[in-house]
Amino acid sequence: MEMKKGYSVYEHDRLEPADGMRIERKVYFEEKTADISGLTTLPLEQLRALREEYAAAEQAAFAALQQQAAAWEEQAGKTLAIDKAIEYVRTPEVKHTANQWEAADYGKHISNRVYQMRYRVSENTRYDREKEKSIPYSWTLSWSIYTNSPHQYGQAKIAGQERKVFADKAAMEKYLNGRIKAYAHLFTEISPSIPQEYAEHFKVNGQLLPGYFVEGECDRQACVGSAAGEIPLGTVRPTLCSRYESRRQSRRGRPEYGFCEADAATGTCASEERE
Repeated sequence: MEMKKGYSVYEHDRLEPADGMRIERKVYFEEKTADISGLTTLPLEQLRALREEYAAAEQAAFAALQQQAAAWEEQAGKTLAIDKAIEYVRTPEVKHTANQWEAADYGKHISNRVYQMRYRVSENTRYDREKEKSIPYSWTLSWSIYTNSPHQYGQAKIAGQERKVFADKAAMEKYLNGRIKAYAHLFTEISPSIPQEYAEHFKVNGQLLPGYFVEGECDRQACVGSAAGEIPLGTVRPTLCSRYESRRQSRRGRPEYGFCEADAATGTCASEERE
């Protein structure tokens, strides 16, 4: 609180860069220090006219503050963009097993920069009094496939099953091996293409993280090259294009990777231009 002659002011100003700004003042009349004797002798109409004049001056001061607030909004937007860029750049590289099966706390797992698969098997036993030991009577299998994005939390579930019980261990192992084989094509590359429905998991603040590309979209940046001009403008280089890949289906129904020609100046696939 700041004491003035005849009134006091409470300040509630606050600035949070790239988030919010508040300038708030409250004015309170102070009888002990105020002297309104010079005003109370004036006619009522004159007092009313003075009030309108002073209120108009307040409004002008308020309008000037609003203009300054608009300038802050523009600057805050720039600060916010910097914050989001820092968040993007600081995103760590995702941890993975380079498409190798490894032991986990429970069961095993395999992963690359896009996918991860896990399974765990628990042996269910009951105590046999005659044999005086625990005898297995069933096996419980849980397996799952999720995205493996750097976000860690909120991964997308692709497939899986929880607590599937088998009375025969060999049947359980056969089923598990079948699941591993069915999704083995996801673990042939360190950074496979990302299906459209999972693309958002690999973006930070709306921008795809480096080293990834999405099915149905050519790797434009690879076509164009770096800002230093590694690829001369007007040249053509092959780039992985999932639009082309989607047309070449293997006998097993999985896509085979093809390449399209993309102009370095435009980033446009030649195959797209011919359509």
